Amino acid sequence: MSVKKTLIDMMNRTVKPFSFALLVALSPICWGAETTVSEPGIGAGQVVTVVAGLAFVLALVFGCGWLVKRFSGMTSTRGGAIKVVSVLPVGTRERLALVEVGGQQLLLGVTAQQITTLHTFDEPVVDASETKNNSEFAQKLHQMMSRS
Repeated sequence: MSVKKTLIDMMNRTVKPFSFALLVALSPICWGAETTVSEPGIGAGQVVTVVAGLAFVLALVFGCGWLVKRFSGMTSTRGGAIKVVSVLPVGTRERLALVEVGGQQLLLGVTAQQITTLHTFDEPVVDASETKNNSEFAQKLHQMMSRS
């Protein structure tokens, strides 16, 4: 069993039940709270409740983003001896990966069970320094993140 699959199974066993339990615990319906008509206006308790809920949702979103980034597997932003130049999904769990090692590029077939070298290129097919994701979304996201 692969490490990635093991981590996903572990998350499914721990995070999902915890999230459901937290949702149930924070639900006013489960507390037996009755809905009453109150005077118009916003009380301090309501503001605190809304802010706490917003903080929880934002923490959950950023936490999920961190988990996806941490366990995505085939992305590399650090400079090292091995660089993932490009990845192309060809199925639900299969990918083709172009990897550069020591100036030589390898085409790898990656499945859940194994990694196979499909071809070794004598000359680089793609320049690894120019393969950053230059999609419109990536550019806008980078601009927004550099502002803050």
